[in-house]
Amino acid sequence: MGAISMLDCTLRDGGWANRFCFGREAMQAMVEAMEGSGVEYVELGYLDAGKGSPVGRSEYADTEAIQRNRLLEGKKSHVAYLAMIDYGKYPMDLLPMRTEGGIDGVRLCFHKKDAQGAMQMGREILAKGYLLMMQPMVCTRYADSELEMLIRQMEERLEGMKAFYIVDSFGSMHPEDIRRRMGLADGLLPEGVSLGLHTHNNMQLSFQNAAEALRMGMRRDLMIDGTLLGIGKGAGNLAIEGFAEYLNQNYGKRYQVAILQEAADRLAHSMQPDNLWGFRAEYYLSAKHGLTPSYAEMFCRSGQVKMEDLDGLLAQVPDEKKDSFDKGTAEMILKAYMEKRSGDR
Repeated sequence: MGAISMLDCTLRDGGWANRFCFGREAMQAMVEAMEGSGVEYVELGYLDAGKGSPVGRSEYADTEAIQRNRLLEGKKSHVAYLAMIDYGKYPMDLLPMRTEGGIDGVRLCFHKKDAQGAMQMGREILAKGYLLMMQPMVCTRYADSELEMLIRQMEERLEGMKAFYIVDSFGSMHPEDIRRRMGLADGLLPEGVSLGLHTHNNMQLSFQNAAEALRMGMRRDLMIDGTLLGIGKGAGNLAIEGFAEYLNQNYGKRYQVAILQEAADRLAHSMQPDNLWGFRAEYYLSAKHGLTPSYAEMFCRSGQVKMEDLDGLLAQVPDEKKDSFDKGTAEMILKAYMEKRSGDR
């Protein structure tokens, strides 16, 4: 097998659970824990010119905000420090040339419709000296032929790309889906490009799917994403502390799991009751229908929808509205539901 590494995205994907409001001291402690545990990649949060803050949150107005939070002081040589950019939310003229004291790389996420623009943006990121990891969101939206075309175009246009990811945005993939898409990418990616996997736990398959990717025995390097306690939007992510132990026992890794467990315990005690995440029926149903869990959250928060009716409501979301939450569509579906209930009384 190629090398196996883990990427912690607690400060980024986990930020959806608390509006990225971890606080500077907690953010520093989390980074220090990852450094001490032996985790190879640490994602520090989002770069977002519109919603980012100057300090205290892991959604940053600019790269200087990462420095203000003192997350890059005493950088460790065995760790690569990353930030994520959601295509269209951070202009490239705000991204400085890579420096020794700054972030080492960028993970660029994008929807299928933005793939061509994202590749151009990726070229600019590479030109500025950063590691580049391409994250096509909702990989289930790609037919095999479309995924093949995307990878071949990246091979032509993004020479030097560090990694390409299979992203299970809605937690709707099963192990057989992982094998097919990871196998396809493994066969097409240029030599030297790592293959990553980012899972969500809507169907409680994050751990199984990550383990399945490892069992494929690919020769190229593999990168597996996780977060402390599986913290994340809705049902959350792969719990990094549990999967690190699995890698220690089965693949000869040497992660310091006790450090991760301590950090997870601190995180659990710091979260507020309204920041809860984890498996729930509405997130399972969202994955079943292959759409963002925001629709289910909105229907459930209304206090008007019976759980027995939620499956049918989610089935009404049009395909073109599934990837990103559309409030107007959700309100229209909810209104029709309420009118029908009123008429049935």
